[in-house]
Amino acid sequence: MIVLELFKVGHCWHPEAMVFRNFNMRKIKFPAYVGLIRHPTKGLVLFDTGYAKRFADVTKTFPERAYSLLTPMELSCKENLIEQLTNNGVSPSDIKYIFISHFHADHIAGLLDFADAKFICSKVAFTEIMRLGRLSGLIKGYLKKLVPIDFHKRCIFIEDLRPTGLDRKLKPFHQGFDLFSDGSLLAIKLPGHAAGHYGLYYAGSNSGTFLVGDAVWTKDAYEKSIYPNPLAYLIMDSRKAYIETLDDLAKLYGNNKQLKIIPSHCEQSFIEYSRVSKN
Repeated sequence: MIVLELFKVGHCWHPEAMVFRNFNMRKIKFPAYVGLIRHPTKGLVLFDTGYAKRFADVTKTFPERAYSLLTPMELSCKENLIEQLTNNGVSPSDIKYIFISHFHADHIAGLLDFADAKFICSKVAFTEIMRLGRLSGLIKGYLKKLVPIDFHKRCIFIEDLRPTGLDRKLKPFHQGFDLFSDGSLLAIKLPGHAAGHYGLYYAGSNSGTFLVGDAVWTKDAYEKSIYPNPLAYLIMDSRKAYIETLDDLAKLYGNNKQLKIIPSHCEQSFIEYSRVSKN
């Protein structure tokens, strides 16, 4: 049986108006949540890594400094992912795989802490961050210095995995990619927010859990079909694809309210999942 634990690994501050239409410009917290999946045969799998102290290091000078000014990051020692894992009896070398939803800095800042892990990501996403220059990448939210230099040697591309049809309970999503060829973990394409953006689904013991990364930022977005401020689309890969993905998640929620849909920055989803998992 697969077990999922969630960890809050720092947060940034960003104007509320970027997430919801017609809200004010006051800054609110965007927590970064990371999933630790205990697979019965493949070992420990991380879903993203959240922030790490090196985010501050690589954004000390311009133009990267603009990144930290627009989204100031805070990461306490107790929220450091390595410390949290250690407190749960897990060392960095125990992590066998890291699933990367996309390559924005708040999702990959900790990659360099896991020298033995294999990376699972979209070929489209990796190609995008590698092809962009320093400034063009920064505009898209990428910091190439956070990517290990041996990444390509340790990488498994999602598109090279076996495609599989999805259960009817996941409609309107129809296809996924089977990470370990056992049906336990399925990568599902969620385009729009960033190039090659994927979520990760596992059936679990009930109706399943769907880690959706930044396909939406809050559960209100898919429960109430709330679209972000138009300004938010400026940093996205595709406005059209983002809206279609949000609409599909809203349909999924309408079809299957028992499914746990967890966005990477939604505190309410984290609290609700943590409450249920403890019972």
